[in-house]
Amino acid sequence: MTAPAPTPYNIARLVERATDGRIDAAGLVGSTEPLAALGVSSLSLLRLADSLESEYGVLIDLGDRALYTEGLAGLTERVRSLAAGGTP
Repeated sequence: MTAPAPTPYNIARLVERATDGRIDAAGLVGSTEPLAALGVSSLSLLRLADSLESEYGVLIDLGDRALYTEGLAGLTERVRSLAAGGTP
C-alpha cells in the first residue's frame, strides 16, 4: 500500500497523534506558528520524526530546523523534498 502524499493535513494528523491529541490537526492546518511555539514537546517531536520516517520513508533529524522554527507548511515542504530525494 502506498503512503498518502505529504499534505499539510496528513502531516498535521501525524502531529496530532505524536502529541496524543494536544494539538488538533484541523486547527494546526491554518496555523503559521512553529510547532515548538505551539507547545509541542521534544518527546512529541521525536515521536513525530519517527512517524514521518514510518509514513514517508524520510529521515528528519531532531536538529532539523523544520521541526522547530518552521510552521506546518515549512515542515510539509521539507518532507516532500526529502520524499522526492531532495537534499537531506
